[in-house]
Amino acid sequence: MSADQDKGSEDAEASSGADESDAGIDAETGLEEACQLAEERLDQLLRCRAELDNTLKRVAREKEDLARYASETLVVKLLPVLDSLDQASKHDQGTEQIRQQLMDVLKSEGLSAIEALGEKFDPYRHVALIQVPSEEHEDGTVIEEVLRGYTLGPRVVRFSKVLVSKREET
Repeated sequence: MSADQDKGSEDAEASSGADESDAGIDAETGLEEACQLAEERLDQLLRCRAELDNTLKRVAREKEDLARYASETLVVKLLPVLDSLDQASKHDQGTEQIRQQLMDVLKSEGLSAIEALGEKFDPYRHVALIQVPSEEHEDGTVIEEVLRGYTLGPRVVRFSKVLVSKREET
């Protein structure tokens, strides 16, 4: 072989070694990028799964609330009838029985009367119509219930309309 051929073959071997090391670096970089991309996709997948779980729980809660309060509209419409029966039952025994039957049906749907008389005024359950000066009662005590309030489960469907005591200052 001539000297020029030896030199050319050495150059070819050196350049092929450089190509192999470049290919090794590119493969490593590609592998790192692929691993990073896989981690990002896994993170996205886990976040999507958590969001789906939260959505399913929220929908289940909303469905439960809807079922629990489905009769609320009907119950609220029947409250004036119950009020009229309350007034009529003070004068007639037969009306008292009808009122009690209606109240039993409404109780089975989750309705309960708000106890107001003698209780401390609670703005989340009562509406104060007027403050009445009183030396007999503590300040802020419900002394008269003008219109009974009701709850359906934990939700107030009608506030009690009440008169509230106000301490007379002497």
